[in-house]
Amino acid sequence: MSSNPNLNNSHALIIGASGLIGWSVVNQLLQPYPPSSPFSKITALVNRPLKLGDSFWPEPGPGRPELELVWGVDLLGAGEEFEEVLRERVKDVEGVSCVFYCAFKQEDDELKEVDVNVGMMRRVVRAVKKLSLNFKFFVYPGGTRGYGIYRSGGIFIAPLVESMADTLPSDYAQTVSYPHYRALLTQESDGQNWTWCELCPDAITGFTPNGSGYSLAGHWAVYLFTWKLVYGNGAEIPYPGTREGYDSKYTETSARTLARVGIYAYLHPEEFRERVYNVADSGTPGTMRERWPQIARWFGLKGVPPPVLASASDQKPGEFVREHQGKLKAAGVKGVDIWHSQQLDSYGYWLSFDRQLSLKRLREAGFKEERKPEDGWFEAFEGFKEAGMIR
Repeated sequence: MSSNPNLNNSHALIIGASGLIGWSVVNQLLQPYPPSSPFSKITALVNRPLKLGDSFWPEPGPGRPELELVWGVDLLGAGEEFEEVLRERVKDVEGVSCVFYCAFKQEDDELKEVDVNVGMMRRVVRAVKKLSLNFKFFVYPGGTRGYGIYRSGGIFIAPLVESMADTLPSDYAQTVSYPHYRALLTQESDGQNWTWCELCPDAITGFTPNGSGYSLAGHWAVYLFTWKLVYGNGAEIPYPGTREGYDSKYTETSARTLARVGIYAYLHPEEFRERVYNVADSGTPGTMRERWPQIARWFGLKGVPPPVLASASDQKPGEFVREHQGKLKAAGVKGVDIWHSQQLDSYGYWLSFDRQLSLKRLREAGFKEERKPEDGWFEAFEGFKEAGMIR
């Protein structure tokens, strides 16, 4: 494979384009990023209804790729059915050169979740490689769940490095989709003219126009805005977690940075071939002791540490918002629709150990961009405000 794809005929297919990561991939491609866009066409596939006018993506213009939005695409159908959907609804499907795969279906049963999500990815991969002779690259986001952070206290000692992803205890690994993704893609790409990579963020901050699953920025945006409505400008707001969670080290990834790394990987396929890459806004880890006051200040509030005896039985952000729904309704906001908010409610209580990522591999691959992590939060909040979800 050449070190650079054919940039004169690049068509990006974004699967799950209305979610936290997929929305940002489309947004960055349309900026365009990089300024001399490698893509002439973008197709954004979504399941839920979404109108371009409600997407908050940049308007069409000179130098920007052509955007086609296709909604109502269900990845759970049979492989032949999905292939037919792509053939009928994606214009120039034979020209797809890169797939940004940002879909994920949560299931309460972890083993079923793996089976469902591997099946979804398999259908996409097999359809695209059959329909497009121009197919070069497949990139998807993993996450620190693949390093064992869903086990109490974590499994590995931070900083977390990519080689740890291959040494998970077998009983834990069978409950995580990412090792199964890698096995699937390795098999499907064997002897083919395309390759793949996995990008691994920890906490992702970003905006979506019509709700999202697992969006901590969205969940806390509603919580902080509601707190301000109830207690007024300048009020103190304790961190929703424990002192251990407040001081544990971690790395933040704005959806913008994650999208840019994915695009960079497509442009440098040999460096990223069949590997996992940690992704973050900065190589310097942060803590909520640093971040919480900053993001609270954006709302005109004073972020303070949690009580010394904070516990999981304390009122959670989601419970507080539900209690004061009337305040939100009176304020005339649409609200940020977040699924799986119960898990986000417990974020500051169970993530009480260091879990920062090493960016050594990413930097060695040539991606050097850094930004202040707090800017990712502010960018997301500005998006929610522009969309009328908060004020």
